[in-house]
Amino acid sequence: MSGRDLVTVRVPEPLREFTGGRGQLHYDASTVDAVLEQIRRTEPLLAGRLFEDDGSVRGFINVFVDGRDLRHLAAGRRQVRPGSVVAIVPSVAGG
Repeated sequence: MSGRDLVTVRVPEPLREFTGGRGQLHYDASTVDAVLEQIRRTEPLLAGRLFEDDGSVRGFINVFVDGRDLRHLAAGRRQVRPGSVVAIVPSVAGG
C-alpha cells in the first residue's frame, strides 16, 4: 500500500520527538476514531501527550480531519478515506 492509499497523520514539529522525528504517520482506517486508536497502540510516547487517561483527546490538542475540527464532527461524520489527512495541532498560548 502506498501512502496515498492510507490516512496521513501530520505531526507538528514540537511533537516529533515522540515519533522518532517523523512528521507523518500513515494508517489504514475508515474512521478518525480508528486512527486515534492506532496512534495509541503504535506511538505510545506520542499518545501520552495527546490523550487523557480516559482516552479522550487532551483539551489543548486540536485534531483536524481534512480541515474540519474533530470536536465539531458528529459521530456519524467521523469517517476518513484513503488520502484523508488528520492534523494534530497543539494550542498555542501566549500574550
